[in-house]
Amino acid sequence: MRDKILITGASGCVGSSLVKRLVEQGHDVRCLDLSNTWHPFLDNLSFEMVRGSITNIKDVEKAVKGCDYVYQVAGFVSYNVNDHKKMYDVHVNGVRNVLQAAKKYGVKKVVVTGSTAGIGIPKNKNLPLNEDAPFDFEKYRKVMYMYSKYLSMEDCKKFSKEGLHVSIVSPTTIYGQGDITMHIGNTVKKINEGMLNVAPPGGKAVVSIDDVVDAHLLVMKKGKSGENYVFADEFIPYQEMFNRIAILLNKPPITRVSSKWILPFTKAYLSVVEKTMLFFNKNPKQSPHSVNFKFKYRYFDSTKARKELGWKPKVSFDEAMQKAIDFYKEQHLL
Repeated sequence: MRDKILITGASGCVGSSLVKRLVEQGHDVRCLDLSNTWHPFLDNLSFEMVRGSITNIKDVEKAVKGCDYVYQVAGFVSYNVNDHKKMYDVHVNGVRNVLQAAKKYGVKKVVVTGSTAGIGIPKNKNLPLNEDAPFDFEKYRKVMYMYSKYLSMEDCKKFSKEGLHVSIVSPTTIYGQGDITMHIGNTVKKINEGMLNVAPPGGKAVVSIDDVVDAHLLVMKKGKSGENYVFADEFIPYQEMFNRIAILLNKPPITRVSSKWILPFTKAYLSVVEKTMLFFNKNPKQSPHSVNFKFKYRYFDSTKARKELGWKPKVSFDEAMQKAIDFYKEQHLL
């Protein structure tokens, strides 16, 4: 009898790509996802779908029972204050539900999709952070996406000490096919439409969706219990990144970079906008935190994953972006 594998968040970019890979490899796959959610990568695949939320323990137990392995991928990305409760519910309460159910039903191993956001942001672009970097509570506790990801990773370590075999995958920013929500696609769309003329002065580490799927499989196979693994390929300044995307789109280069002195004024303005939008229970197009990050160099060190797991990125940023562009066009998003 084949082992049964559960994947939560199957309709997201990472979840759908992971489901596709595992089903094509011949695994017995069950998915847990919200009602009325779907991803085109799931079309024509043979798997069992359980509808529900990781924030509901009954839904989680129904999905986990009878499974041998669990990939906890479900998550929610936002830097808006209005979404703080939802992020905490998903990343903290939801992940805890999955870990508790896995422990209750004797799951052999759980792999949780974390994020380098739960580690922090380097103070020096020449000193990338790794898994051992202490989380800066003073700076990032009010950034709920970062704080909730940190808390979920701490829960994983706690459950590991209690006997559950659980490891964590922490990707940097993911590029490639499958971004149905246009998380990265909005930037591509702006470049394509000539609406992005200035690059911020920061940069970030990137990794392809194909290499992130490989990372999940490797961590399931080789990852040590209670351990977190960072996955990063290239470190790219934003101007270079935007121009490499522009080349693929056959668009003019972005020649201007924002001055760093405008950051405090921009943050102050966006804080006022955010408070005003909150009064009307709406989210602003940009939050002060999201703009602040674009002035930072979010670089992370994946030495641990490369040495302990043998992970080697296979898809370059340009290849991943071309796949992403093709996907956006196929889905009429670009």
